[in-house]
Amino acid sequence: MQLIRRSTQFIAMAILGVSYSAHADSWNCSHDDLVREVQIEYPEGGSVPCNVIYKKQTEGFEDQVLWSAESEEGYCEEKAREFVGKLESWGWVCLETVSAAAEPEQAEEAVEEAMEETEEAVEEAVEETEEAMEEAVESEKATDTQ
Repeated sequence: MQLIRRSTQFIAMAILGVSYSAHADSWNCSHDDLVREVQIEYPEGGSVPCNVIYKKQTEGFEDQVLWSAESEEGYCEEKAREFVGKLESWGWVCLETVSAAAEPEQAEEAVEEAMEETEEAVEEAVEETEEAMEEAVESEKATDTQ
């Protein structure tokens, strides 16, 4: 029973994690009275080209382009997450925000990926449950013969 519960939790986390991360495109970070934003910009609407923009919102500085990619999908997302991790290690508190106008293609890809991961997790949970049940039956048989 505990195995099934853990498998169900994994499935839910996989669905939520994949669909959520596919739409994340910015992080708002704060430290004392300072506010910074790390934003992934997609000028042409697809996953590339992209820019990672760093905004010092309360300090009056111009926005900075920290990284750009013309053709490497996932590059900006990886760099943005790494940078947010660095900010957090310096004491900043960062909250991920989700774009309300996410690309339909990205949403569809996220759902497909979540479904594949869910199917794999369900298959694994079924196999583990069957193995556990077989072990329980064997254990019960061994107990009955003693």
